[in-house]
This record gives sequence, structure tokens and C-alpha cells, in this order.
Amino acid sequence: RYLGWIKETSPDLLTLVGGTHPTLAPEEVTANSRADLVCVGEGEYALLDLVTALEAGRDHARIPNLWLRRDGEVLRNPLRPLVADLDELPFADRELFEFGHLLELNDGWADLMAGRGCPYSCAYCSNPGLRERFRGLGKYVRFRSVHNILSEIRSLAQQYHIKTLNFQDDVFTLDRDWVLEFCQDYAREFDVPFWINSRVERIDDEEVVHALSQAGCRGVRIGLESGNEQLRCTVLKRTMSNDDIRRAFALARKHGLDVYTCNMLGIPGETAEMVDETIALNRELRPASMQFSVFYPYPMTELYDICVREGYLTEGADIHSYYERKSILQLPTLSNAELERAYDRFADLRAELQLQSYEPAMYRLYQLLLPLFGEDTRKTRAALRRPRRVKARILEVLRRV
Repeated sequence: RYLGWIKETSPDLLTLVGGTHPTLAPEEVTANSRADLVCVGEGEYALLDLVTALEAGRDHARIPNLWLRRDGEVLRNPLRPLVADLDELPFADRELFEFGHLLELNDGWADLMAGRGCPYSCAYCSNPGLRERFRGLGKYVRFRSVHNILSEIRSLAQQYHIKTLNFQDDVFTLDRDWVLEFCQDYAREFDVPFWINSRVERIDDEEVVHALSQAGCRGVRIGLESGNEQLRCTVLKRTMSNDDIRRAFALARKHGLDVYTCNMLGIPGETAEMVDETIALNRELRPASMQFSVFYPYPMTELYDICVREGYLTEGADIHSYYERKSILQLPTLSNAELERAYDRFADLRAELQLQSYEPAMYRLYQLLLPLFGEDTRKTRAALRRPRRVKARILEVLRRV
């Protein structure tokens, strides 16, 4: 749709599409007649070669990493090696996107990346497919030097009012020595809090967790995904146990780090009882916040292939938001009605945990009221905003007694 609008307005404007989807499914993207060029793989040097050729008036048909259609055929140029030294790349020119305005909208949170790639093979993730696509082209998992990252942070701090740094790397704590060096050097110069992503098995080292805390790390996001160990291990290919998760939470709390959980529902093979386990585990762990979303099968992933093979994909189904309450799958183990109820229960739990964290007095009242309204937590939370209804309900119960 976006490409269509661009071509309607400026039909001669050259359009290029890049990213994870074009890298893993370039044939699909190339088939879109509105895309003039498709970048397969990393784009820095491909884009540099392209604009250099355009500026000089040279043909751009044979640039590595770029696919294009010409005279009715698709020219599939070969992939170039991965960028071995990420320090050689310039910092992102954030002013292209009016970054100061975006910061205001995002309460001062600034996203950045310390490296590229993830070595794990989660069945729902694009990383295994990307590693296969780049096989033989260089090291897939790479980190920038600590010096390089601190230089970028220094540059950001000079230009903008940053309240929180948000590292978006899949697993920030992959390299123990690198993390300890970063924490030590960061703490010497900066006092801006930061958040990271990690995994349970990569946040179980007390020296690392302590160093993160001392450096100003406010919290860590981890993928819990499912509270059912068998589903998590056999279907999602996440091998940590619930006890591993509990230990990671305890260690983070010991050193003052908040933990944010990422959760999925509507996973192939999941039942309503398994969703209950995920909700129960989150309630037990009491994360500072939580994300929950309905599973979506990304092409070129193991779970996508399973969904196709088992006939779970609904023909023509589509969703328009990452956080919709429905699935494009028809699962024999979980009905659409059960899925929607589960989504609402996750929303209830998140509100309950926020109430517990930010309004402890109201949370204690919430716990007292819960037996009056049964398991309907939404009614209980609504009652907190309607004191007269609460009084009437209490009087009703007392009359019965």
C-alpha cells in the first residue's frame, strides 16, 4: 500500500525495499511490481553503491545484494560478505527522521543497537533463517566495540535530552567479557539508565547482573513465551525450565533490576490449560511489566512450516496489528473464543500487576474485593472506581451472612 501511494504521487521515483522479510522472502517481495529494487541482506554498502551509481549516471543492475526486474526478468545479484567490523559503519543519521520530535513522543527513550545477530534457534524466530541465508559469508553474531558504542552515546547526549537508552539487541549479554567491559566504562561516564533484552540462561551470572545494576541498567526484557515447559521446549525450542526462570527473576530482583516478560498465546499445540499455566507463572513472578501477543507464523521459520504442513493456516486470513486478539490459524487444541478470553485475561493480569506496583493500597483493597466478584477481575477493578457499588455489594454479602 505504501509503495502504491508513492508511485501514484511520484511514478518515476526509484523505490527500494529492505529488511528481514525481503532478505528471507525476496521472491515474494520482488513480485510486487511497485518495488523497483529489493535489498537481500545487509544494506549499508549496497545502498552506498546504488547512490554512487545513480549520481554518476551508471547502470545499477549488477550491484551485489540488490535484486531488480529488467526487461521482464528478475536479476538476482549475489550476496556480498557480511560487515565484519561494525565499527567501520557511521552512526545512524537520526535527524533524517526528526529524532528530537520522536524522543518527545517516546518520553526520552532512545533506541540503539550494540551488535547484530543471535546464535539461538527458536522455532518462531527469523534468526535461524537469516543464519542459513548468510552461511559462508562471515560471522553472523557480531558486536561493536565498547569504545564505538560509547562514542555514539556521547554524540546522542550532546544533541538530545535522553532519559533512557533502550538497547534492542536480541541478547545483549551474549559475551560476558564484553558486557563487563561495557558496564565498567559506561558507569565512569554516564548516569543515564538503560534497558536491555536477554535470555534466562544469559542473565544467570551474578557478576554480570551486579555489573549491569551498578552501571545503571534499570531492567531487562526476557522471553518467557509459555508457562508450559513441554510446549516451550518441544514446540518453541526454548529449553529453560520454570525453575530457571524463577532463579533469573530472583537474581535480577536481588540487584534491583526490573524484569519485563514477553509472552505468546495461540501457539500450535497449545491448550486453554497451557495458557492458564502462562498466566499463573506471570502472576507468581510479578514482572514489572509484560507483553503478550497472539502467535503469528513468520515465513521461513520452523513453526511456519509446521503450520503449513498441519493445515493450520486459514486461506486469506490477515491481521493488521501486532496486538490483535485473534489468530490467522485454526488450531484444533484452542478455539478462537478460548483465545480471545485468554487475551483478555492477560490484559486483566497486566492491569492487576500495575495496580500492585504503583498503587499498593488500592491493590490490597482489590484483593479484599475479589471474593465478592468471583474471578472476574475486570469487575473488581471497575468496582474500585465506583465506591457506591462496592458499598452496596458489601452490604448485600453481609445480609446473606
